Amino acid sequence: MSDGGKAKDDGPVTVMVSGSFPPDVCGVGDYVGRLMETAPEHWSLFVERDWSAFAALGIIRRLLKLNPSDVVIQYPTQGYGWSLVPHLLAVIGNLSRRYRTTFALHEFSSLSKKAQLALALASHVADRFIFTTEVERDRAYRHSLFSRRVPVSVIGIISNIPLSATSPQFHARAIDIAYFGHIRPNKGLENFLDVMQALRARREDARIAIVGEIPAGYEEFGKMVSGRAEAIGCKLILGLDDHAVARTLRDIRVLYLPFLDGVSARRGSVLAGLGNGTIIATRIGFATPATLLPAIIPCDGTHDDVAKLLDALAMTDAQATALGEKGKHYVVTTLPRDWLHIAMLYEGALGHTGDAVC
Repeated sequence: MSDGGKAKDDGPVTVMVSGSFPPDVCGVGDYVGRLMETAPEHWSLFVERDWSAFAALGIIRRLLKLNPSDVVIQYPTQGYGWSLVPHLLAVIGNLSRRYRTTFALHEFSSLSKKAQLALALASHVADRFIFTTEVERDRAYRHSLFSRRVPVSVIGIISNIPLSATSPQFHARAIDIAYFGHIRPNKGLENFLDVMQALRARREDARIAIVGEIPAGYEEFGKMVSGRAEAIGCKLILGLDDHAVARTLRDIRVLYLPFLDGVSARRGSVLAGLGNGTIIATRIGFATPATLLPAIIPCDGTHDDVAKLLDALAMTDAQATALGEKGKHYVVTTLPRDWLHIAMLYEGALGHTGDAVC
């Protein structure tokens, strides 16, 4: 199924392509939803949930009917799965000269080698790539088959969750330590549960929670997490809307996020926590920006983190406030101002306005 949005009447017709869109549980799908909600006059929305090879011909026909001048493929999304049809759209655009193709690439380094290879090959037929961080751009450039000729831009992300200028005092918050994000493998949740089990042995009264959603297809993993959380007295908070999530984040003392590959500027859960004054304890990785380091507590994702987390909980209100302000400063000074700003940066990257891309 395709969802058509309103295209601009007085300029190029840009089609925003996605395999997921709210209410689907997908970070990139949420991102597309925010863009369309903020500036629907800029783009025509094209959403498909079936990206199988059997659906490819129909997808191409429906896309061409929109007569686009630009096609922006938001990648990856939960809806694409392992499909190569999004890459095929770049080939069609290149061969037919009907439209220009841009990949808005939210991840590269964490993708499988096959997915990286497919994108590297697609870079030879696409007209532009948009990355979310300089690190992801540089990782793509280091792939031996990624084209050095395709133009690239970097447009940072912001949190989907509303940000707040004020938060309760550190020791007045109802939750001591929490995890926040999609409940799925390879997000550090297993490490979180291991460390919380060890922490519980030293701090029986610790108030622990997991806040998030379970994406479709990960129900069995969700059951595992739920069972382990219940066993150690960790509260599971699911299905909150964005404003309720923001209120919950403001009531958390320490957000413990032991990502396997470390924190980066594209971690929306971290940005949401920082913007709401939550103290962030997380792992440092190859993609961690130096400007973020003063705003977080470095951790290892091992039982050694128990002592660091207990020390964090022992901070005074003044110490926690000072660290929280550094987090808010990072969000305000290094990221796009808002979703409209991101929309304008996209227009600049596509050459539709004179806006600089940062």
